[in-house]
Amino acid sequence: MSNKESIHVQSLKDELKDCKALSKALTILAGEVSCVLNEIAEKGGTKDVCVSMGEDAGRRLGKEARKQFGTIENVEEALDTFIYRTNMWYGYEMEIDRVEDGEIHFNVFKCFIRDILRDRGLTTESPLCGITRGYLTGALKELTGKDVNVELVLGDVNGICRKKITIK
Repeated sequence: MSNKESIHVQSLKDELKDCKALSKALTILAGEVSCVLNEIAEKGGTKDVCVSMGEDAGRRLGKEARKQFGTIENVEEALDTFIYRTNMWYGYEMEIDRVEDGEIHFNVFKCFIRDILRDRGLTTESPLCGITRGYLTGALKELTGKDVNVELVLGDVNGICRKKITIK
């Protein structure tokens, strides 16, 4: 390896080390924000704040997806489009499990919020977990034009989270 290549490789290693340190710092910060919100707001109020933050971000994603795919009236199809046909779900891996009685049940295998919760020793009952629900709610409302509700059915910071979507 030439000296120039060696310097370039070392530069990339240093940049990767910096990115990992920044990622860890942001994980800690997000976990601390969740803890502080939990302490200062009235019970349930913090979840509303986190869900609202997620919904705002989700609506922006939904608008972008609608530009690309048009309005998708079927909620299951809209969720499927987000999961498999866009690159908008950074940090998430999920799949639709089943559809029954007008509800869409799906599994979340990977979630950047859950990584934060696990790192900080928090559970899926943390207000921060509401960001993902809000994210999905906002995106699906924007893409379908329908009023949807996303609910956590089973949450496990060390495993799979199960959620369901209902149309109001």
